[in-house]
Amino acid sequence: MRASGTHTQIRIDTDAGISGMGESGVTPAMMKGWMEQYKPLLLDQDPLAIGYHFHRMTTLMHTYMSRIPAMSGIDMALWDLAGKLLNVPVYKLLGGSFREEVPFFINTEPRDMLDPKSIKDWADQFRASPLGFRACKINTHTVFGIPMGKYTTALSARDINKLHTSFGNVRKELGLDYDIMVHCHNEYDLATAKAMARAVEEIQPKWFEDPLPPQFSDSWVALKRDIKVPLLTGEKCEMPQGFYPFLKEQAVDYIYPDIAFCGGITAFMKIAAMASVFRIPIATHNVGGIHLTMSCIHVGLSIMDFLTSEAAMGGPNGGVLAMATNPPVVKNGMAAKPTGPGLGVDLNEEAYQQQFTRRRVAPEFQVWS
Repeated sequence: MRASGTHTQIRIDTDAGISGMGESGVTPAMMKGWMEQYKPLLLDQDPLAIGYHFHRMTTLMHTYMSRIPAMSGIDMALWDLAGKLLNVPVYKLLGGSFREEVPFFINTEPRDMLDPKSIKDWADQFRASPLGFRACKINTHTVFGIPMGKYTTALSARDINKLHTSFGNVRKELGLDYDIMVHCHNEYDLATAKAMARAVEEIQPKWFEDPLPPQFSDSWVALKRDIKVPLLTGEKCEMPQGFYPFLKEQAVDYIYPDIAFCGGITAFMKIAAMASVFRIPIATHNVGGIHLTMSCIHVGLSIMDFLTSEAAMGGPNGGVLAMATNPPVVKNGMAAKPTGPGLGVDLNEEAYQQQFTRRRVAPEFQVWS
C-alpha cells in the first residue's frame, strides 16, 4: 500500500505474477486495519469473480460493518487485474464504449475574485493550459473567508452580494465558452443555500455543488424545488443505497460518485444503472491519483449519461498525469480512450514519490489466480 493524503493505493498480486492496482478513499492506518478483515476473503480466490468478492466485502456485518471506502480500492484493483489477465481494457469488461473521449475539468480560481487584474492573470493562465480545459470548479468558502467544510449559518446580505459579484467577475472574464461549477463543501444551511443559488444564477453555472450537509434530508428536496440552477451532490455517498433517496425524491439534477469512496467500479456501475432509470446524468468526483483518474475514464466511456470528471491534471509538476509512465492523452480537456489492458497505466514510482508523502505498509494483498 502507498498513500497520498486521504487516499491509499492498493496492489493485488497473483501467483501468476500479474498485479492489479487500485485506490481507496481511506488513510493508510485505516486501510491497514481493514486489510485484516478483507484479506481472508481474498486469499486463494479466483480474481475474476469480482461480483462475488464485491458481495462478500460489502455485506460484512458481524462483528464489523463494511467500510466501503476501504474496499473501493480493492474492487478497483480487481478490475485492473481482470483486464490484465484477459488482456483487455476495463471499459470493454464494463460493456464497451459510448464515446471516444472523456471530458475533464479542474479546480482552479483567482487569488482575488474582486480584483480585475487578478482575475485576468488567472484566466490567461487557465486558457493557456496545454491540456485545454473548458471547465473549472471554484470554491465559495474562499469568497467568504471561512474554513472549508465547517458548518456556517446565516450568511449576511453583504456576503451574498460578494458572492454574486465575485462569480459575476469570473464569468465576465471567461465568457460563455467555459463552464463554471460553484463549489461548496456541505457547510451551509437551507436559507443560505437558497440565497447563494440565486446569487450565482445569472452566470449560468454548470452546477451548484454540495451546499447542504451530505446526508439526504427533505432540505435537499426543498432546495431543488426553490432554485433555478442545476444541483449536484454525492461525493460522500456510499453504494447505491446512499444515492437512492436523492434520485427517488428528485432532489438533485446530477449525482457525483467518487469511485474510491462509493464502493469501487462495481458499485459505480450499479449506481449508474439506477440513475439511468431516473435519467439523471453522472459526473465523477476525483481528488486522488492516477489509478482513480483512469477509473474515471473507463466508467466515463462505459455509461451513456456520463457528464464529466474532476482531476488534478496539469500544473508545474504535471499533476496526476506525471504519476504514470504512460499517462492518458489529454487534449482540449478530453482524455482519449485507453488502449492498454486493465486500467491502462503503469506507475511512475519516482514521480509518485516526488508528488506525495507516503509510507509503505506490509503485508500487501495476495490473491490466487
